[in-house]
Amino acid sequence: MSVYYFEIADTEPAIPCVGEELPSLASARCFALKYAGRLICEQGPAIWNGEDWVMTITDANRLTLFTILVCVTAAPSTMKFGFGDS
Repeated sequence: MSVYYFEIADTEPAIPCVGEELPSLASARCFALKYAGRLICEQGPAIWNGEDWVMTITDANRLTLFTILVCVTAAPSTMKFGFGDS
């Protein structure tokens, strides 16, 4: 098992780096996608502020293995003035 680190830089509110012991790079890729999806749901309105997220996944030596880019853009026809609107 190896330790993998999942870090998203420059988010408001800040999201702490997470370290996970996983059996393989394939497991780390799967974890990264699930973790990114969970964070997007948990952040709610904050994800719609127009800033891209970059999740960097590193190994135990903190060497970058891969990144996930998250960019959320509302289409003009669906934009609203309040984020709490349904």
